[in-house]
Amino acid sequence: MKRYTLSDVAKMTGFSMKTISRVINNEKHVKEETKKKILKVIDKIGYYPNNSARSLVTSKTRSIGLIVGDIENPYYSKLAKGVIRAAESNNYSVMVCETRFEEVAAKKYLYMLIERGVDGVLLSIQNFKPSVLRRLEKIKMPYVFVTCMLSKTSDSYVIANDYEGQKDATEYLINLGHRNIAFLRGTNIFPANQKVLAYKDVMRANNIQIKDYFISKRVYNYEGGYNVVMQLLRNHKDITAILATNDMVAIGAIRAIEKLGLSIPDDISIIGADNDEITKLLKIPLTTIDYPKFKCGNIATNILIDILESRNKRKMRKKILGCKLIVRETCASIKSG
Repeated sequence: MKRYTLSDVAKMTGFSMKTISRVINNEKHVKEETKKKILKVIDKIGYYPNNSARSLVTSKTRSIGLIVGDIENPYYSKLAKGVIRAAESNNYSVMVCETRFEEVAAKKYLYMLIERGVDGVLLSIQNFKPSVLRRLEKIKMPYVFVTCMLSKTSDSYVIANDYEGQKDATEYLINLGHRNIAFLRGTNIFPANQKVLAYKDVMRANNIQIKDYFISKRVYNYEGGYNVVMQLLRNHKDITAILATNDMVAIGAIRAIEKLGLSIPDDISIIGADNDEITKLLKIPLTTIDYPKFKCGNIATNILIDILESRNKRKMRKKILGCKLIVRETCASIKSG
């Protein structure tokens, strides 16, 4: 079966290859009648573009890379969905790579994406040494950080205001009368590391002592939340509330609380972060902080595409989105006495 080319379509329709290319890419400034004629021929012969050949001519593949830490985490899957939706609407494809938060894997996948010829990359992790980013700049590869950042001055980024979100959650528990509040700490990347800073600032502003066991070691997933809280509550009966770095950690913590025969929210109040879909489906719907993951991915992709299609590629684009406390059923006022 013959593989038709753009030149063949041009001969059959009588239109230029440039016009046909505009129709294929759904670009503006093509008459509706012209579009119908070209699409009719394309449909009849089963033509589809040869992206490899097109990239040789244009030096563009209309593809972007997305590097995430853990695609099984609903946080990253929601982020990826926002990226893919924005890319699709601009006729770009997306290659997603998962690093499991390992620096070696992050570097490997970044270089793989460069070799595959992506036009730009979205980075949602910070496992990159400055030398790696300098290489991107040297080869003029546009990149945008999404939900994290390395520099407030030299990089384009889209992030959520983690500090304000955690501040609201901590103040909410204090207003319910809680003083012995544990914080299940997560990643040390910016702005996620602002969560523990907000927690400390609010506790100190309310003259509440932060005991040495209030802040946990770093935990990232269900298993981490379960194990840390099992040990914490066995050893420290004074804890009445828990703030978790993300919803999966919170769900692990909830399992530990139940395993110990304690009640939520009567014995322990708990707040998650991310507002994953599962949180409202739990037996006791989880109070959590809504982080705009989909929106971050969507906006970051549009920024990257704007950079790719703009003459001013050195202009930095920066966006900070707000967070919101979603109050459900896992928190209660502290018991008197």
